[in-house]
Amino acid sequence: MTGFGKFLVGAAATSLLAWGAHAMTGAEYIDGLESSAQSTLDGLGLPDGATLAMKRDPLARVAVISGVTDPAERERIRAALLAIPGMGGVEFTDAADGSGEAAPAADAGEATESAEVVACQSDIDAVMAGKVINFQSGSAYMPDSSLAVVAEVAEALGNCPDLAVAIEGHTDATGSPAVNQTLSQARADAVAAALTERGIAAARISATGKGSSEPVMEGASAEANAANRRIEFDISGGTAPATPAEGE
Repeated sequence: MTGFGKFLVGAAATSLLAWGAHAMTGAEYIDGLESSAQSTLDGLGLPDGATLAMKRDPLARVAVISGVTDPAERERIRAALLAIPGMGGVEFTDAADGSGEAAPAADAGEATESAEVVACQSDIDAVMAGKVINFQSGSAYMPDSSLAVVAEVAEALGNCPDLAVAIEGHTDATGSPAVNQTLSQARADAVAAALTERGIAAARISATGKGSSEPVMEGASAEANAANRRIEFDISGGTAPATPAEGE
């Protein structure tokens, strides 16, 4: 939920969009997202013939990319676009057969759920834009400033009570992978506990530690370490899956 730092071409436009997210609505908001997405894609260098469009359903906030069929390229594009604050999802049309037609649309129930997921994810991303949930060094203890951010996330989740939230904890690469894995899980668990204390049902929440396995910035500089230490939230439909037991 999910995307990451958010580091991309077009960052200036992205930051401006995040700052004004609460002041912009409707078509103006979608236009802003589309502009930021196009700037990001221009920096990535798409294959010839690839195009971008935004779904124009009310505040759908979903980018639709056509003309890209390579799975690795799709994942690179998806990650870049989901890093844009307010972007709720990325879809690809299947043009491998040359038809240029999008995949069949979901039925009405699926479409409604998808719109709810996108809207809730967008609200969480807006809350987290420019903010970080910090922990005491080497521990899962959160200072009051971080608990205040968690309280904002809980408030946003209260507006979509039928959806699940997956919490991912990430560390930098300092220390051993085993220690980082344990620490990231403890931090994700701490955020989950803080959310339940603020009224979010435990059945909606899953918490997973990723250690240092999924950095958003390569290297071991202070900047990279700060970016890679993070908590991410991913919204989905229904009750959260049970958190796997250790070793599963």
